[in-house]
Amino acid sequence: MACASAWLADVHAAGGDLEPPPNPEIPAEYMQKPRRRPAPEAYLASPAPSTCTSFARPKRRRAALSEIDPPNQKRQRALNAPPHVMSRSPTRKSSRLTGTGKARITTKEAPAVENVISAVEHILLATQHVVDPNATPQPTRQKRAAPPALPIPDLHTRPALVLAPSVSEEHADEDAEDAEVESTYESITSKRSRSPTRRMVDLQIAKKPVVPKTATSSTDVPQDVRTLYRTIQALARRSKGVIPLGIENEVEQDANGDLDDLEDYVAKTPNGKTHEQLKDEFKAMRDIRNETSVCKTKHLHEPSWNELVHSQMLKQAVHGCPGFSYYNITTARVIKELVPGNEYGELLKGKMIDFAVTLGPPLIPTAHVIHRLAASPRKLQRTTNPSDYSPLCYEPVVLSIETKSPDGGSENGEVQLSIWAMAYFNRLRQLIQDPVAMTLPLLLITDARWKLYFASDLAHEIHLIDAVDIGTTADIIGCYTILEALRVMFKWVEKTFAPWFAEGVKPE
Repeated sequence: MACASAWLADVHAAGGDLEPPPNPEIPAEYMQKPRRRPAPEAYLASPAPSTCTSFARPKRRRAALSEIDPPNQKRQRALNAPPHVMSRSPTRKSSRLTGTGKARITTKEAPAVENVISAVEHILLATQHVVDPNATPQPTRQKRAAPPALPIPDLHTRPALVLAPSVSEEHADEDAEDAEVESTYESITSKRSRSPTRRMVDLQIAKKPVVPKTATSSTDVPQDVRTLYRTIQALARRSKGVIPLGIENEVEQDANGDLDDLEDYVAKTPNGKTHEQLKDEFKAMRDIRNETSVCKTKHLHEPSWNELVHSQMLKQAVHGCPGFSYYNITTARVIKELVPGNEYGELLKGKMIDFAVTLGPPLIPTAHVIHRLAASPRKLQRTTNPSDYSPLCYEPVVLSIETKSPDGGSENGEVQLSIWAMAYFNRLRQLIQDPVAMTLPLLLITDARWKLYFASDLAHEIHLIDAVDIGTTADIIGCYTILEALRVMFKWVEKTFAPWFAEGVKPE
C-alpha cells in the first residue's frame, strides 16, 4: 500500500500524467509451491503377502456357521439393533495415496471351493424349517388354477352356420330390431329361448314346417292361384301391352329411339284414363327408374330403396283401386301369441315384413270384421292380422312384401316372408278355418328386382313357392310391367280373396 500511495503522489506532483506503476514486490514465501502433508503411517503399511492376486474388490469375511442366525431371528435382531455409522474400509485406498499413480493391488487367500459349497448346504438345511413363534401367521399362497382346456372339435360333425351381421347400415338396423324383439318377449315366453332363423333350413324344424318349392308350370301352384300365375308369367316373359295406349309418344321420346319394337309393349285398347292421368303415371314410372339408378350408383341401403323406389311403385298401384291401401310396417311386431315355434320349444323371430297392401271397405265391411273379432280369444280380439298395428286391425293383408338391398340376401328375405306367412296362417286358422284354404301371394323385392311367391297352408306343412320373376325397375318397360302385375294381383284379390274372407267373418 505504501508503494501505491507513493506512486500516486508522484503522479499528482508531475501534473497528472499517467505512468505505469512500479513492479510490486511479492514476498518470496508466496512464490513457493505448497507442500503436501505426509500420509499417516497406518495407511502406508503394506498388506501381508498372498498367494492369490486379483484386481477385483476384496470380498468380505465369511462368518462361521455358529455365528449365523435363522432368518427370522436375524431380521428381528437387526431391527432392534441401534444404528451405527459406516466406516471406510481400510483396504480400499486411492491410487493417489499409494505414491505410484496406479491402482493398488490387494491380495487375499481364496477359500477352497469345497468349503464354500458345504457351508451353503449347511445353512440351507439349518434354516429350512425354522419358524418364528412371534411372527404373524400368513395365509398359504395357493397356485392359480389352470384355465380349462378348450374342447377338441369333432371333425366328423359340421356345426350349424351362424351368419355374422354385416357392418352395413341395413344389418345394424336388423340387429337392433332383433334385440328389441327379444327383450319384448323375454318376460312373456316363460324363459323360452329364441331360435336364430336366418336360413330356410331352420324353418323345417318348426311345429308346422315350411317347405320351399319352385314353380315351373301352373301345375306347381295351388288351384286358386293358377290363373294368376299364368297371367303374371306371361307379363314377365313378354311385357305385352303393359304401356297404356295414348302415352307411347312420351315413352318413345324418353327412350331416344332405342325402343324399335315399342308397338309390342303398347296396349291395343284404352284403359279409360285421361291423357293427363297417363302423363302423371308416366312421370311416376320415369322417376322410379331414375331413382333406381341413383340407389344402385350410390349403393344405398334398404330404407332409401323403400322410400325412393318401392313405396312409389305401390303408391301408383293402389291409385284408383277402391278399398286397397298400402302401409310401411317395418317397425310393427308380430303378436306374441302368433309367433311360430319349433320342435325344440323355441320361438322363431317375430320380425315383420316391410310393406303390406290391405283390403277394406267397400269390399270388406268393417262392421263384420269387428263382430267376428269379438268372438276371438281375448288376446286376439283387436286385429285380423298377425300384428295389432293400427292400420292392420280391421283390414286384412292381401299382399305381403319384404324388401332387401343388394347385400341383404334373398334367403334372409324368404325366411322373413315365411315367418310372416306362418304367423298369418296362425291367425286365419282361429279366425276362419283350419287349415286355411286360401293361398297367400307374397312379394320379395331384392334391389330393383321383384319376385312373386305363394304361401299355401296344408294339413301338416306350409309350402313357400318361388313362382315368377316379374321384372326390374331399372328400365321404363320393367316399371310398367311391375305396375301391371300389381294391378293383376288386385283383380285376383277382388275376385277370389275378398269373397272368401268376407264369408269367413260374416255373422252367423
